[in-house]
Amino acid sequence: MNGLVPLAKGETMTAEIGLLLLIISLTLCLLTAMSPFMPACGVKLWLKPYQPLFIRLNSLAQMASLFILTYLFLCDDFSVAYVANNSNTQLASLYKIAAVWGGHEGSMLFWVAVMGSWSCVISLKHGKSPFFHFLHAVLGAIQAGLIAFLLIGSNPFARLLPGIPVEGRDLNPILQDIGLILHPPLLFIGYVGLAVCFAAAIAALLDSSQPLKQHCKQMRPWAVLAWAMLTGGNAFGSWWAYNELGWGGWWFWDPVENASFIPWLVATALMHSLILGERRDRFHGTSLFLAILGFSLCLLGTFLVRSGVVQSVHAFAADPLRGGAMLTLFALVSICGFTLLLQRLPSLYRPVNSNMLSRESLMQLGNLILLVAAISILLGSCYPLLYEVASGQSISVGAPYFNSLFIPLTWLICLLMGAAPLMRWQISNPGILRQLTVLAAICLLISVTLNALLLTEFAAHFLLGSFSCLWLLGCTGLYLHKRLAAFTGAGDNRRYYAMCFAHLGVALSILGATCSSYFQQEELLRMGPGQGKELAGYTFIYRATETVSHTSYNALQAKIEVRDRREQHLAYLYPQRQTFNSNAMQISAAGIHRSLFADLYISMGNRLSDEEFLIRISYKPLIGWIWIGGLIMMFAGLSQLLPRKMCQESRAPSPQLAVKGA
Repeated sequence: MNGLVPLAKGETMTAEIGLLLLIISLTLCLLTAMSPFMPACGVKLWLKPYQPLFIRLNSLAQMASLFILTYLFLCDDFSVAYVANNSNTQLASLYKIAAVWGGHEGSMLFWVAVMGSWSCVISLKHGKSPFFHFLHAVLGAIQAGLIAFLLIGSNPFARLLPGIPVEGRDLNPILQDIGLILHPPLLFIGYVGLAVCFAAAIAALLDSSQPLKQHCKQMRPWAVLAWAMLTGGNAFGSWWAYNELGWGGWWFWDPVENASFIPWLVATALMHSLILGERRDRFHGTSLFLAILGFSLCLLGTFLVRSGVVQSVHAFAADPLRGGAMLTLFALVSICGFTLLLQRLPSLYRPVNSNMLSRESLMQLGNLILLVAAISILLGSCYPLLYEVASGQSISVGAPYFNSLFIPLTWLICLLMGAAPLMRWQISNPGILRQLTVLAAICLLISVTLNALLLTEFAAHFLLGSFSCLWLLGCTGLYLHKRLAAFTGAGDNRRYYAMCFAHLGVALSILGATCSSYFQQEELLRMGPGQGKELAGYTFIYRATETVSHTSYNALQAKIEVRDRREQHLAYLYPQRQTFNSNAMQISAAGIHRSLFADLYISMGNRLSDEEFLIRISYKPLIGWIWIGGLIMMFAGLSQLLPRKMCQESRAPSPQLAVKGA
């Protein structure tokens, strides 16, 4: 057999052990899911006392299965189809580990293992109340559905028989980047966080032993962690696309990008709704609705990514059968969750008597706009698919649609985001309203002035972006000033400062997006040794074409000198055209000079003559602030989860400092 070797006698059974562990995990998940409901169904088999044991054994089985798959990658066991399709002997060990979640089957196993581990942590930390029994039962049912999905149609341990390839097909070259190490795990942890919130919502609807306020309070840390991880996942995904794809953009409104961005919007609304419920003992029905919706949208996004119904460079798979199974799971979760919520809806309603300009009213309005934004993006992502099914014709929905809807909605959200923390609960504050009116007038005047000075014509999106950034910075500064003036040294202020840093991160991201969109400069030209080009005050001189060898690829590399505005040498940039050894695939690797205020970005295209290549040179002001803002938002969320004692060690200031701060 050409290119194949027979399965060796005594071949290790490692893959079969991993598969057996998945089967054991499925059994344990089913027992966990059934244990609280058996007495109600008349089954005299008391499994509830053993539920914590099932959860811990299940987590152990899932993690062991994941480690076994990692081991198979590291030892280049190409008898396993998933390893053969996503690895190669020349692949670096770090990327072999990342390849575990770089494809469809491994990413689903990683998702299940993280969910099992999170369930185990909750079981170890919290008691054995009916609420947590129901929560673990729902998580067990979700895991059972995902594991059944793996075992039936997406087995990560399936063998290639009767022969084994001598060499693997290699990991997709686009995935051989640090982005693969950071982006998918963060997103999956965020998805698991929303799954836990979904399970908590169902458990809250089933358990009447405690008030809803207590259930929602327990849900809040999980929602914050899910939001922080989704924030980091989306930020790193954007950064990865900017670095790896060679087109120089940071967001394309791709359906698969949208599939992870939509749950982030819902998670943002959920986090604020839970804060409202904890403070005012209202809006619990809204929180439960958002928790169910958030996880349902995660499953819908997974369907889009893995079914092949949308074409994307980010898609994991293109299998209609797998897509159908995920769509079925999405339907079951959504129907069961929303049906239970509708049954309990009359008991969840509590009248709210608040002024329209109170803090809770503005926060609720902000949540509504976030939900509208999520639905608008979902509609734009799915409409081409629905239109093709209905008419048989293909259409596309591009960036103009998304920008025309999302940018004005973002402006409204920022308007509310800045004003809400300054408002009082239940009643309006005329003094603050006057200050905000003055601040809004100043921000508008500065934005109009910047538009007139920096742009040749009126640009509505630039005006909205600059106003949003200035407004958030002004409102956050005003809030901090009032907070510090009233500071007494008592109480845990983490939430307030985390909120300020998160809002600051949003402002910086908007600033980076606005400036890079309106002030970037770009040239597409043919260049060869000795040729130069001036752009944005910088001079780019093509010095040489070099050949570079790597264990995974060979590359043609351009050596381009960059000189600053004073004609002083600034840097050498090395864009490449990489050809991978395993599959002869070619990709463009950009050369980037990064600074706090601008990136110089060069990508290398096809060869045009013996010495000349197609070169794209770009000047991108403040683009790095997009991801700086995203990281600030992520760490602001994580800071709320630190143990209280760590944040209280140096909290109380001296009396002199307190007087000075006042």
